[in-house]
Amino acid sequence: MKKFTLFLLCAFCFSCDDGYFDAPAFDFTETVYDCDEVDNKYVLFRLATAESLIVTLTNQQIKNEETIDPIEVSVTSDNVIYRTFNAEVSSSYFCQIIPPVEPRVVANWTGSAGSASFIIVETVEEFDEDDVLIGYRHFITFENLKLENGDNFITYEEEVFGEFVTYL
Repeated sequence: MKKFTLFLLCAFCFSCDDGYFDAPAFDFTETVYDCDEVDNKYVLFRLATAESLIVTLTNQQIKNEETIDPIEVSVTSDNVIYRTFNAEVSSSYFCQIIPPVEPRVVANWTGSAGSASFIIVETVEEFDEDDVLIGYRHFITFENLKLENGDNFITYEEEVFGEFVTYL
């Protein structure tokens, strides 16, 4: 009996982490928010109550012209970020030069570069009800997106980020 108890004690003490972590569900509102173009970059984001998915693209990747072939942008740790917060976050949080102290970032997942990990941007012309060109609608999706947080990672084969319009 002592050997069995010792075995259970050792098994318990030397058991490894089960690898559990909270995987991003990407259950965001449909709205893609954007900050005004600054330094030739667009900061785009989607929100849920206490989480966000942020994509940063340049004005060479978000063009005010219709695309015949989609633009493929390699995913990096600088252009795709998923964050969770300790409280509800609003759209005003992202477009400030210095973000507020609250809510605090709880987890920060960053895009991981890979040979087939892309942000895909397709652009079409946007017309008003009088058939006058007023801007361009950009459709953004991910192909083979990999997000990393320390030793943990999540992959999405194909994920729709959303769409937004740049006006003339």
